[in-house]
Amino acid sequence: MPRPQQQTPAEIVNDLLAAIRNQFYADVPTKKWAQDSAFIRRNVVLWPASWLNNRGVTLPPARYKEIILGVLNEVKIHGRTAVVKYWPGYLKHCLQEHFKHQGERYYDEAKALRASIETALQMAGSATAKVDPITAMAEARRDLLKQPRRAPSKPKKQTSQPELF
Repeated sequence: MPRPQQQTPAEIVNDLLAAIRNQFYADVPTKKWAQDSAFIRRNVVLWPASWLNNRGVTLPPARYKEIILGVLNEVKIHGRTAVVKYWPGYLKHCLQEHFKHQGERYYDEAKALRASIETALQMAGSATAKVDPITAMAEARRDLLKQPRRAPSKPKKQTSQPELF
């Protein structure tokens, strides 16, 4: 019987983006989703990975998705969705507020998991561990934050005389 494969970071991100689109952007034009999805990817889907990575811990991909989907479901059920003007910012705020209150619990959970994984690897004598998807997602967010933003292009001024220099 083959072992189940761990999801890749891209699959995790795509699954979470699809869930957000289905829950909060179902009746929104594709253009609006395209405009908002980069912000959502960077500040909603990848932000918790960066939060965990900055603390030196990780979680299994299924648990990571469970946490984010749980927060999104709470937003859908209990959030003030009728007055939201900018969904990406609201989702970011809700996720970060959730981590302010529950982050210590996730940290303790991840820390306990890390200790058991390290012990298992030492017992197995295997130093070749697979790349952690949460760490890879945190690195992807860091890379996205480093990318320079494009400035809006300014139309050239029309002058009657050509420029000398």
